[in-house]
Amino acid sequence: MDISRELESLGVNAFGVAFLAEGIQLRKSGCDKPILLLGGVYPGQERKCIGYNLSTVVFTLEQAQALNQAASSGKLFRKAQIHLKVDTGMGRLGVPYNDVPQLLVELKKLPNIVLEGLISHFASADELDESGQYFTRLQGERFAWALAEIRKAGFSPRYIHIANSAAALLRDIPDCNLIRPGITMYGALPSADFQGKLDLKPVMRLKSRIAMLKWVEPGTTISYARRFTADQRALIASVPVGYADGYPRALTNRGEVLVRGKRAKVAGTVCMDWTMLDVTGIEGVAVGDTVTLMGPDGSGGCIHAEELAAWADTIPYVIFCGISKRVPRVYLK
Repeated sequence: MDISRELESLGVNAFGVAFLAEGIQLRKSGCDKPILLLGGVYPGQERKCIGYNLSTVVFTLEQAQALNQAASSGKLFRKAQIHLKVDTGMGRLGVPYNDVPQLLVELKKLPNIVLEGLISHFASADELDESGQYFTRLQGERFAWALAEIRKAGFSPRYIHIANSAAALLRDIPDCNLIRPGITMYGALPSADFQGKLDLKPVMRLKSRIAMLKWVEPGTTISYARRFTADQRALIASVPVGYADGYPRALTNRGEVLVRGKRAKVAGTVCMDWTMLDVTGIEGVAVGDTVTLMGPDGSGGCIHAEELAAWADTIPYVIFCGISKRVPRVYLK
């Protein structure tokens, strides 16, 4: 909610959420901008979707029929606003693009449905090699064909959108008037292919504090399965953050953090609630010192999400989405 209010103040004029509960939460927080449920509605959710004035993606005829029935049952006093999802090559959700004309015939039979938008999703927009860009162009052509068929059938969707962060930054897509930026809003790259091509500023920081410091002798092992062994007298810091907070266990002996402007390595297995660090070389380190696990540390250093993802053998999206609800959020202007 805090992020949506900040984005509204910056001129964002519509919001996309994954599911119904998120849309309702935004409405209850006072958001009066258009809100689209990108994940659609499940059976039984249609009346709430319409009642809270939420638009929803539709990717089957049955969903549209259920929404039409809900809107016609009285007391809601509005039609169901839908964005038709067309599968142009993602293979995940959506009406196959070549089935669009047949679906439009059935949509015309539903008087309580308003086709507000047309939506699809690129599969390879963040892959900048020849193969990825060829498939992105092919999807764009299929999307344009589906839009032409929709207009030919007499529909005039207000919103046309297919562009994620990668496509929004690199492509001018005819007829599209809405984009769906995601990863770049957090200051991270859509993929490694964009390294050096964009100058983005990380806006999210994950931090904790040192709870305990202790010197250990050479040969001492640290944490579960004794995966770290001190090869010299070492100063070990225990930090109250772990994989239950979203700091991946895969960062065991691989991750790095910032303490007093210097990098320190993760020492041993990342636990559910704790992570240990080797801070031997950090002068003046003390209990209570801030540990920056991701993002800028305020002194010019930064642990980028791309680094965390590389160490954990995953992608930045997983790192961002993995920060659990038990981690307190502090929103800064």
